[in-house]
Amino acid sequence: GSGGGGSRRHSTAVAEASAAAEAAVDVATDEGEAQGVEPGFAYEEELARLGQEGLVTALANVLTHLVSLGCKAHRATIFHAAAPPQISIQDYLARIAKYYQCSHGCLILGLIYIDRLVKLHPDFVVSSLNIHRLLSTSIMLAAKFHDDVFYSNKYYGKVAGVRVTELNRLEEKFLQLLNWHLYVVSEEYDEYLGRVLLPAQAARRT
Repeated sequence: GSGGGGSRRHSTAVAEASAAAEAAVDVATDEGEAQGVEPGFAYEEELARLGQEGLVTALANVLTHLVSLGCKAHRATIFHAAAPPQISIQDYLARIAKYYQCSHGCLILGLIYIDRLVKLHPDFVVSSLNIHRLLSTSIMLAAKFHDDVFYSNKYYGKVAGVRVTELNRLEEKFLQLLNWHLYVVSEEYDEYLGRVLLPAQAARRT
């Protein structure tokens, strides 16, 4: 399949995390819909306004809420660290965004892949122990699948702080967990982009 299905059903944990991030701002967000702007176009405009730094902040906000949902007991996987890395999600994401030199779209695709993994494997819990490796792997896969220019795993590993042999294993496992399903339809992409940007839009209106 090509990732079809109703777009309303696409996001799960990310939708919940986005709602939590938006609720934290405590602002009604229906005025954008009332203006009758095409969501995809409105989001791209907002993305251009935010730039990479703003996108990283918005994405880190949703990811931090996503991690906060993963407090139930769960089995360790290849993506788990022994202890939470000292670098924050936002600082790590900023490093990935800067040195992976991938498109803004890859950051959103990385989020989609993580949520897709959770939907396919409901017992997989995103937590502070695995979010860094999940991000470095998912965004690397997005760059390889989506961008015209990408780099070697050795380079990505150096940026991510992971040995290339380990990154190779993480990449293989991630692909297996996704059933090698990396294609994302535009409606699904727009929905996730909206999930990331809505809390930022709400914050800007306060």
